Formats: sequence, structure tokens, C-alpha cells
Amino acid sequence: MKNDARELSIKILINFENTYKQLNEIQNNFFLNNSYNNRVKSRSKVLTNEIIRFKGRIDYIIEKVSGKKIKNFNKDLISILRIAFYEVLFDPNIPDYASVNTAVDLTKAKLNKKAAGLTNAILRKLIRIKDSKKNWDEKFKNDKKWNSFPIWIQNRFINQYNEINAKLFFHSFNKSPETFVRNDSKLSIISLKDNLYKDNIKSSIFNKNFLRIKNGSKNILDNVFFQSGQISIQDPSSYGIIECLNIQDNDVILDVCAAPGTKSLAMSYLVGEKGKVWSSDINNSRVKMGRKDLKRHNRKNIIWSVKDASKDTFPIADKILVDAPCSGLGVLRRKPDIRWRRKEKEIIFYSKLQLKILCHMSNFLKPGGIIVYGTCSIDKKENFNVVQHFLKINKDFKLDKIPYTIDSEFIDENSCFSTINAIEKLDGMFAARLKKND
Repeated sequence: MKNDARELSIKILINFENTYKQLNEIQNNFFLNNSYNNRVKSRSKVLTNEIIRFKGRIDYIIEKVSGKKIKNFNKDLISILRIAFYEVLFDPNIPDYASVNTAVDLTKAKLNKKAAGLTNAILRKLIRIKDSKKNWDEKFKNDKKWNSFPIWIQNRFINQYNEINAKLFFHSFNKSPETFVRNDSKLSIISLKDNLYKDNIKSSIFNKNFLRIKNGSKNILDNVFFQSGQISIQDPSSYGIIECLNIQDNDVILDVCAAPGTKSLAMSYLVGEKGKVWSSDINNSRVKMGRKDLKRHNRKNIIWSVKDASKDTFPIADKILVDAPCSGLGVLRRKPDIRWRRKEKEIIFYSKLQLKILCHMSNFLKPGGIIVYGTCSIDKKENFNVVQHFLKINKDFKLDKIPYTIDSEFIDENSCFSTINAIEKLDGMFAARLKKND
């Protein structure tokens, strides 16, 4: 059982509860420092991602079935129960008896026979309830715990977007994310699709720049097009922020808070060989990631540096992308752990930092130049509220129209870029285009 995916998942889940590390970081630490095979790593990643995504709902049902509060369970036992409840409730490929037997064996090995008896009793009660009535879970769905989000996030979404839209957000963010690849090759999107198919990567055309991966995403990193920098993994909503700049040949662009540099790479193709992208980030290890990726793409027009966008000096540029640090409340599907890590007071912290960065970076823009302020949040306090505050104290700037190349579906009531209307298929992104007076 040493190399079983459930055993590894228990370790990851316990580490997640005991630390403040990102789930992806915890997973990678276990994968790199142990000799687990690819099947175990892949299964444990899916298990832990989905269990963390639905932790609120799973814990709610555990409490209802067991009659005990989550805080009263042993940490090993609650991790075992979360895995088993997930398999019974969400994974039709695993027979109920297999989930029960494995959970009981794990409890016996990690704890004792008495605890194993409790595990067996709770799981068999769950299965009886589930099998007794087709819509057995209807009575639970009106409780906010069912949505599997902290109450403060639910309340913010409801207050800002109304209850109907908030429910759509909860439903969308509780889906597994799709994988998209951006075409940086000289091939047409159709030719790229056909070439990837030869490597068992099945896709459909999302738009002229992106493919939606339908099957074979595990093969992307080893594919020759990825290895040679001709494709990149990116959500189209993220690329939409770049499009707001309306980049031209020979542009000089500052990309701040830029690591690991997916947007920088996209912009480096758009500015041409004579253009330049000055990319920076405050985090040295993430800047190293950006520099490393330059080799794969063979880009000569990106210059990376470690800089603090709230106070350091930068070259004067034609255009600036402020890819601002934020709460991440727009990428809750892609990063399911964020919902449990964020605190409401951090929204205020980020909005103050965002304004500070935007104001400081405006000093390095040429007259008539463009700043695009973007976040991966759908919280209004981090988005248009920051823009409004900036415009009040910077009279030499005005809100500019989003380029006509961006579909009207993605332009909100404030003439800003927003993917709110496409939240079911794309990450939640916001951007405002700000022009400096001549």
C-alpha cells in the first residue's frame, strides 16, 4: 500500500491542513522527493485537487452522516474519510465496496481496529442513504456549505453580482479546468491541430490563436511543439488582457509582476524582433522560471529582472502591462485551494497594493502611451474600484476604449475587458485600458 495513490493523497491532504503552502507546491514536493510512478502521481493529483475543491461539501456530508463535527476527527481519519466520500459521491468508476474496503484497511494500518470500525460504519451508512433515494441529496443543497466556498466569498459574489449569477460562479468554479494551448508557431491553427493529433493530443479550435485540448493533455509537455516553444499552455482569457494593449511592431513594453512569463512570451512575438519586452517580478525564483523558459522559446527580445513594481525604477515604455498581484478569485477553478487560503481582509490589502503599483508604474509611460491594468480576480474592489481611484488622483490619464479586435461579449458596462459572461468556460479576468495624455 506504500505506493498507492490514496496513501499519497492522505499525506498531501494532511500537509495542506497543517501548512499554508499552495496545493500545487505540496503535490510537487511529494512527487519530486519520492519514487512514485506516474500512475500514482496522476491519480493522487486528481484526487487531492477535487477533494480540496469539494472539501466544504464533503465535510458537510461527513458531519451529517456521522453526527460528528469535523474538528473532532483525527486528522488521518478525516483525510481517509474525505477520499472515500469523494469516491462514493463523485467517482462512478470506483465501486462503493472498493472505496469502503480500502478506507477501512488504511484506517487500520494508520490508526487502529476501533477507528477502522468507525470508518466502516460511517461509509456504509453513507451508501445506504445514497442508495435509498434517487434525490437523496436535495435536502442538503439549500445549505451554503453545499457550494463548497467560505461564506465570505459567497456573500461577496452575491452582493456584487446577485444570487443567480453567484450560483453560476459556484457551479462553474466547481468544475475541473479545461486545458488550452496558444499557437506561437508559423502553422495555421488547423495544421497545428492536425500535427498534435499525430501525438495523440486531440483538440478542437477555440479561436484563431487557441486550441482546446479534449484528450491527451498529459502528452503536451513532451510534444516537440511545446519543447521548441511553438505552443504554450495558457487560458484564452489571460491572452485577452494582452490584446487590450493592441501591441504593434517595434513597441517597447514593460511587463511588471510578470513571472513566470506566459504573457511576456506572447507579447515578445507581437512586438517583433526590433521590439522589446522588459519583464520583471519581485520574486527571484519566479524570475528564474521566466528566464529558463526563454531558452525553450528562443526569444531574444525579453529582458528579465528582479524588481518591485511599487517602488523601483524602470525604462520609459510605449506600453505597460500591470498584471497586478490579486486574490485570484477568478481562477478558483484552476486553483481550487485558493478558496480555503484567502481571507477577506486580503482583498483590502491587495486593492491598496494594486493602486500603489499602478500609480508608480504610470511614471514610466511615454505621453500618449497605454497602461493595461489586469487581474485574475472577479472581485470589484480589486478591479474597477482600483481604476476609478487611480483616475481620480492621476488627471493626466483617461479610460480608453478596448480594441475593436476583442469581442463585445468581453466588454463590460464600464468599457473594460471582463470574462464574467464566459465564466463557465474561461478563467475570470479583468483589464482596463488607460491612456496617458499627449
